[in-house]
Amino acid sequence: MKYQITDILAMSNAERKLLIEEDAAPILQEMLIHIGHTDETIRDHQNLRLFLEFIQYDLLSLSNKQYLVSQLTQTSYFYFNIGEKDTDSIFQRALSALWLTYLIRSDAGQAFLTQNQYDEILGLATRYLSKEKDTRGYIEGKGWAYGIANGADLELALIQHPKFDIHDAAPILQSIRDCFWKGTVYVDDEEERFVEIIEALIRKGIDEKLLIEWVEQVFDSLEYSKQSSGYSPLFLKARTQTLHFMKTFYFALKFRQIMPELQGIVSHFIGQWMKIR
Repeated sequence: MKYQITDILAMSNAERKLLIEEDAAPILQEMLIHIGHTDETIRDHQNLRLFLEFIQYDLLSLSNKQYLVSQLTQTSYFYFNIGEKDTDSIFQRALSALWLTYLIRSDAGQAFLTQNQYDEILGLATRYLSKEKDTRGYIEGKGWAYGIANGADLELALIQHPKFDIHDAAPILQSIRDCFWKGTVYVDDEEERFVEIIEALIRKGIDEKLLIEWVEQVFDSLEYSKQSSGYSPLFLKARTQTLHFMKTFYFALKFRQIMPELQGIVSHFIGQWMKIR
């Protein structure tokens, strides 16, 4: 039987619970069909809303959640046409990342994923931020794409998860660094999400020396680009984005009164790169 999402939204939680227990497969399949719909009303106000209510009121069984994870991690969802820019495929990728974020948060308390499944999602998430080329936030007439922001939120949820191992920090840091070189300057507070990722790594016990080395490498990339290609548009946008991030990062460290040596290094590089020449 084919179900209309609007009809399920009109039901009580008790009615939804009974329905999903009796006939989950066609309902979840219908929701997955519409996950990346270009109509904001269908995609966000109906489909996403129903998914979030399923999560909030714990209406999905562990097997339902396992099924959703198995589908969303397929190329046809999270990596759908990855590498495209300014096309509608971004909605499929971005919403897959968002749904996975809530499923990872759910798994933190319910443990329906194996360690191997968790590790696979972590690998997909870090590579996603590096590979995603569509950096748009709000798209007039279609709503929020927000691929980079949703990818960052997924990484954050994975770091906060009990299965996270701090030895997996390096590719996460690399993925953030890659986000500075996408030929854009973010305007929807994406750098704050990047800082939240690093703060989560700090809470998990990342070594300060590793973060100092990473900051140095970030600015080494700028220096190399300037020396090899001059003041190219890509370099100038990467410089601006890097400085936006580093300023936010510096004040986050300062307000929390943590990692004084790292604070000094970040401050030094900000001062050095504030002048364009």
